[in-house]
Amino acid sequence: MAEQVSLSLTDLAELLTFIHADDRDTWLAVAMGVKAEFGEAGFDAWNAWSQTGDGYSSADAKSVWKSCRKRGTGMGTVIKLAKDNGWSPRREPITAEEKRRLNAEAEQRRAVRQAEIEADEARLCVMREAVAQACEQIWTKHCKPEGTSPYLERKQVGAFGVGYFHYTVVLSIDDARQRCDVWVGSETRTFFANLPKPRPDSISFMMFKAGTIAVPLRDAAGKLWSLQAINEQGTKLFPKYGRKSGCFHLISEPLFAQPLYVAEGYATAASVHHATSCAVAVAIDSGNLLPVARAMRAAHPDRYLVIAGDDDPTVKNNPGRVKAEAAAAEVGGYAVFPVMPGEAA
Repeated sequence: MAEQVSLSLTDLAELLTFIHADDRDTWLAVAMGVKAEFGEAGFDAWNAWSQTGDGYSSADAKSVWKSCRKRGTGMGTVIKLAKDNGWSPRREPITAEEKRRLNAEAEQRRAVRQAEIEADEARLCVMREAVAQACEQIWTKHCKPEGTSPYLERKQVGAFGVGYFHYTVVLSIDDARQRCDVWVGSETRTFFANLPKPRPDSISFMMFKAGTIAVPLRDAAGKLWSLQAINEQGTKLFPKYGRKSGCFHLISEPLFAQPLYVAEGYATAASVHHATSCAVAVAIDSGNLLPVARAMRAAHPDRYLVIAGDDDPTVKNNPGRVKAEAAAAEVGGYAVFPVMPGEAA
């Protein structure tokens, strides 16, 4: 267990100088630990330290910091990282009064952080539901069952339950006002004309153009929470606040005695379905394989479950293979790694 050390923001700034900010995994762990301990008050120290790393981006730093919520790495991990690089806490003796003061400050930080967590969770719930409603509106009113998609043509796969766009649709998300709006056709020009310049961080948008397809993401109960957009070039986008974990797109309904597959990307899933005629749940990415596999196992406890992963040894740590095998092991399934025509999905 990591040693418990009382720290002030001044101590934090010194401690962070002992940790290299170049490795992204370390950078993320430090963000989670600092925010868990200091809440929003820790951002300036963490951001200043982040700027010592290669490839620093202010926008990326703000986005990552905002994404750090109640779950994740604690400050103990950050302290260990610093100690492994030569940092040690000051050992000057302190009086009983100073110790009480430090404990009171730490308790106050915890109370402030808990209030921040509760406010963040409440805001996330509001925005997640607003995005879900906007995505439902886009799916039901503006996605068509037929159309053209250069991406699907290039991948040589069919369209199974996806939606086509025949005109431009914009989904705007306003954090400050806690609302989402859908702009269609000529309305999109009004949206961009009125967009403040420079655009504030509180406003984001997602554009769907003709030639783009939408993959609907639903939970196990069938509620649509988000849309994955895949444009002509194959770029895959998601709306801010759109729920992904545990959500999926199901290609075909599972038939009696047939295996049930879970695959990463849509193109891989469509190819597996074409080759096997079996139902395939599209998990969207490797990080969502396990949550979707759990949902499939809960809904089909006796089904033969196969995880169709993406095996790419050129990617660091090959997460497609690692996470597919881990998901298969947990749910009592089997991991396979199909080879698809053309480039990887």
